[in-house]
Amino acid sequence: MIIDLILDRKAGDPYDPQLFADEVRDYAEVFPEVASPIIEAIGTQCEQRVKHELCAYVLENDYAPEICDYINSVTWLPDWWEMN
Repeated sequence: MIIDLILDRKAGDPYDPQLFADEVRDYAEVFPEVASPIIEAIGTQCEQRVKHELCAYVLENDYAPEICDYINSVTWLPDWWEMN
């Protein structure tokens, strides 16, 4: 699940934005209604939109709202980001 990707990063696992996007894209194949808004946000290369969609995912799925504090505290898209 996407929440696992977020929580793994929060726990200190290495973060690779391309790998994150690829794994979210994999979820979109099975759960497009859940993952597609996040993938679309990543495609816009807009950090604030990515954070918004990740928080929307957290809240819509009844995960702890405090996770949004973490989401908003880190950068998900480096400056050099290019969606493949």
